[in-house]
Amino acid sequence: MHSRIFQVSTTEIAPSDYIQPADVSDRLCDNGVADYVDDVEDRAEELKYLMGSFKNIFVKGPDQFSFQIAEGGKEHYFKPGYKRFRELCAQMTTLSLDAFIGKESGPENKPMSLLMYELDEAYEAKFGYYIYEDDTLEPLSEWLRNADTGVIYYFGNVLDYHF
Repeated sequence: MHSRIFQVSTTEIAPSDYIQPADVSDRLCDNGVADYVDDVEDRAEELKYLMGSFKNIFVKGPDQFSFQIAEGGKEHYFKPGYKRFRELCAQMTTLSLDAFIGKESGPENKPMSLLMYELDEAYEAKFGYYIYEDDTLEPLSEWLRNADTGVIYYFGNVLDYHF
């Protein structure tokens, strides 16, 4: 499967400063997230897709390659994950010792390891979009938790990664 890495900054990014696959490949490949990182065919189309997919989370900035976090955007993004996180936490309180140590399935007939994976994914999707800002690469959810609302962000390059 493929996903994307979006370079952003609070200042415009010159094309000569765009990230390249080699700038982030080791970070994703060494921790088991990606097999490889590559260029995308159409940067503008990727950004258009992102903005369309996240229309309640991001709003267009003053130019075609800028955006802001929408009013209530963080809440809109995190609400489904928060709901699932709470559901899983409630289910985990019903675990038997045998399910915890792997002798039987837990809630939803799932092994404990899968429940823990789902819990982690509800908090932070490690196989989704990544944001690269100021030499820091992090999952979109982690970046969004710390991003400033009311600030204009500018897009740089967009990279593809395979996982």
